[in-house]
Amino acid sequence: MKKFTLLFVLILSSCLSEDKIDASKYPILTTVKEVSDIYEVNLDLSGKSETCSVHKYFDGSVELEYTYDLIDTDRYTPLYYSIIISKERSVREAKKAYQLTNGAYDIVTSSFGQGTEEVKNINLPGDDNFYAIRTYDGEPNGVLLTIRHGKYIYNLITSGIYTDDHSFIKEVILPEIENLKKFSIVE
Repeated sequence: MKKFTLLFVLILSSCLSEDKIDASKYPILTTVKEVSDIYEVNLDLSGKSETCSVHKYFDGSVELEYTYDLIDTDRYTPLYYSIIISKERSVREAKKAYQLTNGAYDIVTSSFGQGTEEVKNINLPGDDNFYAIRTYDGEPNGVLLTIRHGKYIYNLITSGIYTDDHSFIKEVILPEIENLKKFSIVE
């Protein structure tokens, strides 16, 4: 029984999460307010559809997660928008996490009428990168972007916003993640 209790405590304490993080403290995050301002998209800017949290894992890795999730709505433009930035313990672990993320993309986007069209004609930063337009029933409806730079990984997933000319990625997202390698959790 003691071993079970110890194992249970270890599992529970393997990650410390802080919710209600102020996203404005992280200039690397492109918030939905910025997206709304740039593209004049009608989004819920009350904060009720947004979450921002920090996860600190027992192994020393950290993760910043920002999500806007309002798909079922008649009042606003439907949008799912997620950014996860992680700092792994080593380059080797970041490479594994990058591969796992892209493998998960393959599984999820190959089901329920979803798909991806990889975009290769854009110069992306990082040691590894992947950029694709998400499709639903063959129609473009979002983006997938993963960039690994050293032991840092930036993931962006959207459903409901993309641009045919890729300006959303080139002009909005990429300038904000230029300093990915300097990412740290604000205390």
